[in-house]
Amino acid sequence: MEDLNEIHWHDSEIESVLEVSAKDELVYNVQYPEDWNKNSFAPKAITFFGYHSHVVEEMPFEGNPTVLAVSVVNREGGYTTVKLETNAGNRFVTAKSVRLGSRCASI
Repeated sequence: MEDLNEIHWHDSEIESVLEVSAKDELVYNVQYPEDWNKNSFAPKAITFFGYHSHVVEEMPFEGNPTVLAVSVVNREGGYTTVKLETNAGNRFVTAKSVRLGSRCASI
């Protein structure tokens, strides 16, 4: 998952998560920090391709969770499992690749 470190995860606010089963994609719609000095955020999508699994281990929380840190916890068989630490708990995503892009419409 070579693009993992190209994304500025810290302070990204998770607004929604969309699974696109037919395409094996998991889309995190976020408010993405574009300029920390100006406190400027923009709607973006962080999309996991070759999506395998998603586990959410968070407590009940008021508001949207914010990503604090991301780390790789496993690499096996072409898949990478990443841990997203949020202010509400942890999330684990297993996929082949990830990319930051334009906001994806949600239902």
